[in-house]
Parts: sequence; structure tokens; C-alpha cells
Amino acid sequence: MKKTLILGLAVATAAVAGCGQKQEAAKPTPEWNANCAHCHNGNMAVTKDTILAKYKDKVQLLNAVKEFVKAGKMPPNLPYGKVADELYK
Repeated sequence: MKKTLILGLAVATAAVAGCGQKQEAAKPTPEWNANCAHCHNGNMAVTKDTILAKYKDKVQLLNAVKEFVKAGKMPPNLPYGKVADELYK
């Protein structure tokens, strides 16, 4: 009984300990919002979070974008370099 109570108290304390920690502020992404967000909404194209999880740096992202543009899956002449800089700074 005492072990269960102590274990429960330890778990509850650990759960509460992280509640007051400061959250990292989201990076502002005006280029993304202006040029990408309307398609990359999860319905038409994958979300920004999915992209960031799949491509670990801006070089990988830009290589993928180049292939998608070449295949006609993404529009040409958007500021992909600026967007990549914004996402990976």
C-alpha cells in the first residue's frame, strides 16, 4: 500500500513539474504564410510540421522542392529559398 502511494505521488509530482516550464515561442514565418500556407494545410498538401519532420535541413527541402517543381507538382517562381531560410533558422 505504501509503495503504491509513494509511486503514485512520484508520478504526479513528475507530471506537475513540467507544467510551469517556459514554452519555446513559434518562429514567425511571413514568407511561408504568404506563399505556402494556403496549399500546405494538410488537405491539399502536407503541413509545415510534416515538412520539418521529413527534411532535416534547408538543403534537403530545396532539393525536394526542385524535384516537385520539375515534376509539375509545385508552382515555379515562388521564393522557396526565403521560405527555407525562414523555416530552418
